[in-house]
Amino acid sequence: MDAPQEIKARLDVADIVGEYLQLKPAGSGSFKACCPFHQEKTPSFYVNRPRQTWHCFGCNQGGDIISFVQMMEGLDFPEALQILADKAGVTLPEYDPRGSSERKRLHEVNELAMRYFHSQLLTAPNAENARQYVQKRGLDDLTTDVWMLGYAPEGWENLIPALRSKGITNEEVLKAGLAQKGERGIYDRFRNRLMFPIWDVHGRVVGFTGRILSDDKKEAKYVNTPETFVYKKSSILYGLDKARGEIKRQDLAVLVEGNMDVIGSHQFSLSNVVASSGTALTLDQLNLLKRFTKNIAIAFDADSAGKSATIRGFDLARQLDFNIKVITLPPEAGKDPDDAVRKDPDLWKNAIKDAKPIIDWMYTMAFKTHDISKPEGKKEIAKELLPEFTRITDAVERDAWISRLANDLEVSPNALRESLRTNAANQKKDTTQTRAAAPVTKKVEATDAVVHKTREEELYERIWSILYLKPELDTLAKESLKEYYQPIPEDKERLDYLAVLADKEFSEQDTETLDKEILGAAKALAEAGMAQKRSNLQRLMKEAELAGDQTKIASLIEEFNRLTNT
Repeated sequence: MDAPQEIKARLDVADIVGEYLQLKPAGSGSFKACCPFHQEKTPSFYVNRPRQTWHCFGCNQGGDIISFVQMMEGLDFPEALQILADKAGVTLPEYDPRGSSERKRLHEVNELAMRYFHSQLLTAPNAENARQYVQKRGLDDLTTDVWMLGYAPEGWENLIPALRSKGITNEEVLKAGLAQKGERGIYDRFRNRLMFPIWDVHGRVVGFTGRILSDDKKEAKYVNTPETFVYKKSSILYGLDKARGEIKRQDLAVLVEGNMDVIGSHQFSLSNVVASSGTALTLDQLNLLKRFTKNIAIAFDADSAGKSATIRGFDLARQLDFNIKVITLPPEAGKDPDDAVRKDPDLWKNAIKDAKPIIDWMYTMAFKTHDISKPEGKKEIAKELLPEFTRITDAVERDAWISRLANDLEVSPNALRESLRTNAANQKKDTTQTRAAAPVTKKVEATDAVVHKTREEELYERIWSILYLKPELDTLAKESLKEYYQPIPEDKERLDYLAVLADKEFSEQDTETLDKEILGAAKALAEAGMAQKRSNLQRLMKEAELAGDQTKIASLIEEFNRLTNT
């Protein structure tokens, strides 16, 4: 058995797809979800466990677990195969490392760097200040090991020679963002810093964050790996590789700002917490989260910059139909989730539980930010909140918010309603433009295109899928279709599709209903066939008339009359 077949034999398509999408049962051995490859609200994406395949009836994409991972991750075949091989415990055939992909090589370089930094933290004599910092922050040994915290020694060349001894070239260290070039030549990017490895969603090391340990005010508090071939900050959520299972189980992702907020939460068994690393939420980050949940609770700084970034992230998240709540820490909890969880884990747990819907939070923030005693302040509050009211589809709820705002601002509800109508029109225009310009969810070609089939193709596929499900109905199909009968195609790709279609449409139907379905489809095919024949005869008659062939005209008229009277 070759490697791809062995991987597919060990892994289940529903389990793999289920790591990305929230699957719901849809018949015997089948599951359904909204397609990740084109925008839809009604599920048309089906997974067939018996055949280990998937298919979307909206964009007509389909395949096996390898093609699914390729499309979801934007990977080529070997890269997707390696991810699945790691999950299945399958060792792929050895090959020359010089021929491996740049992506794989950079993962190896970062993995070696992580192990070097970690060993320095544990054993190096000059890492005592780093060890004391870790202890001061209340991190136990298990947490330090799980998150592979490390130490970058002080000095210009420590990591580079260590990696060189492992066969890593200077050029590769530079490509991984672990070194820089300057007047002194190539030197370590991270020096005298506590190191936080950054993993992608699959648990591969793609970069680092280094926190300064000295009191040098000229040095940046945090230094990050620059953008590389494998590290794109806008595509990473810190801790997602470790949190994804709990996020899916709780159907909730808690978003925080810093690495220590994540690590501290996980140490106290709050394992559905991830960090955006100080950026506004991006499309790529949201699409990552969308694989596991549509529910987000966000805890960001409440200062003006933090608020602005939060709102930008909210706008994009709401366009993708996320349900969003905002977490507010009580005054006694400290300045961030890490403070709260170390003072009392229940402070942080209760803050998550008491998170407010976004509109409640924005209402409170608007009144905190602007001076309600001044007309300008009232105008700004209304300006911030009315666009939020346009998002509310329920008329009663929307009117209740308008009444509340009018009362709190001491203005006429009618004035707010007039502004609301204007805002709604403007927002509809903006939303249309935004959606038209929005990028495709994943980097795969033609995945958002709807495939149009002829009526005849659709009818044959329905009949074939029934016969796939109930082969004993083949006799009925032959008798009903007669000259229009076509046997089930034998190619695997078509059979995979028919299996999914059968589960989707007919798995819960009784035999009598399936009989009627075949008879109805057969009648429709016969009518379509007759219509096509009559159309062809009419075309031939026109050609015969132009040629003056009276004998052929008479023959065609006779055949046309026979078909018409059939």
